[in-house]
Amino acid sequence: MYKSIQSVILSVFFLTVLSIPGFAAEPDELNAIRAAQNFLEILDQSDFSVAWNRTSMVNQSYTNHPEWFRKILAVRPHLGQVLDRSMEKISLHDGWVGLPDGQYLRVSFKTVFLNKADSLETVVVVKEQGRWLVSSYHLR
Repeated sequence: MYKSIQSVILSVFFLTVLSIPGFAAEPDELNAIRAAQNFLEILDQSDFSVAWNRTSMVNQSYTNHPEWFRKILAVRPHLGQVLDRSMEKISLHDGWVGLPDGQYLRVSFKTVFLNKADSLETVVVVKEQGRWLVSSYHLR
């Protein structure tokens, strides 16, 4: 039964990605999107230590561990559980302002939290040593 549920979830994921206008996902880009989604799921579970470990070395060099925790804890727990989240926009970049050149993918999600109905979450992932890791997370 678990495998059939997993198959349904993966099918829905791929249909969602493929339905975003103007975005033809390559396998590597799908891995980047999965990294962004996994990061958000970790935040949803309030497992902020694991989330920190999923951030890139570039992110960790710009923001130290206590500062990152302070920022996340100041906002995220107060929003409540996620009621709905859908991908809004995906864009691939060869660089990011103020960061080293590289492969970056920005994924924006329209999110409804229990205590905040209209939010936009943006996760930027960067490819480091063959893995997609979170470069930044923004919530508006």
